[in-house]
Order: sequence, then structure tokens, then C-alpha cells
Amino acid sequence: MKNTQLSMLPPFILDAIAQPIGCVHDHARLVASLGAALSNGLGVAFVLDDDMNYNPAQSLTCKLSGRDAVLKKRFEFDVRFYISAKAPLFAVYCFDRKWGMVDRANVNHPIDPARLPKAARASIDKGRAVLAAQGLQEVAHAYFFLPAPGCTTQLDGLPANVLESLFAEIV
Repeated sequence: MKNTQLSMLPPFILDAIAQPIGCVHDHARLVASLGAALSNGLGVAFVLDDDMNYNPAQSLTCKLSGRDAVLKKRFEFDVRFYISAKAPLFAVYCFDRKWGMVDRANVNHPIDPARLPKAARASIDKGRAVLAAQGLQEVAHAYFFLPAPGCTTQLDGLPANVLESLFAEIV
């Protein structure tokens, strides 16, 4: 790996990557409580995905829909908050399931939350605040696809990136 890529990763990410997965039962209780806090904070229902096969995290997913005033289009996004079992970290992973806001020729996930309509960003920011208040730190979208030093994927043994190492190999 190039030293410049390694130096792009903050110490909290490097430290977390080196950690083993914690107690799965304790993690499941934590994620369930975070799901309740997120539902209360955002006023939407969340679906828990507790399958940790090839995933060092669990996730909480909601649908955000509305109308973008600038583009004059309706939107519907699946927003997944991954909660790592390696460290008190989370990531925001967004899908544009209806292809309404992204070009069909481009990948529709993960979308950087900064590209989403203002109303969707506001809801995601509320979710971020809820998770931060619970002591979790965000791993920003910009780090997702950088190499995770010394890590390989469980699925196929290939070099892992930050998203795969801390959150999910299969999305």
C-alpha cells in the first residue's frame, strides 16, 4: 500500500481496523437500543439487519422520501447506518433505489450523503447526532474505499478496504 493512502486514514480508523470483533450478543443489544434511539430521533421506522456473516457490523435501515425543491423531483432513499462490532464507529450508506437522483450510468450506492437533497441530509444529520450522543464516531464516506492495512476479506481473501474491514463485505 502506498504510504500516502495509509496517511489518509485517521488514527481512530487504523486502531479500529486492528481490533477483533467484540461480543456479538453485547453488540446486538447495543444496536437494538440504537435503533430505538434513531427511530425516536428521526420519527421513522428502522429495520435491523443483524446478519454478521461476512460483516463485522450490524445495520439499521430506514427509507427517506420526499420532494426535492431544486430538482422538482420526488426521491426515495434507503439510508443504512452501519454499527461496527470492532469499535464504537458508524457509517452512513445511502442507496437510490428508484434511480431518481443519480445517473443510471453511475453506481447508485453508496451515495455520498453530501449529494442528497437538503431534506434527506437533514434527516441523516439528525441520525448522526443521535449516534454521536451515544458515543459513536462516524467513518466518513471518503474513507470507505481506501485500503485497510493488513486486512483481507473473509469471503474471498482479497485485500479489504475500510468499509469491508469495519462494516460490511456484502451490502
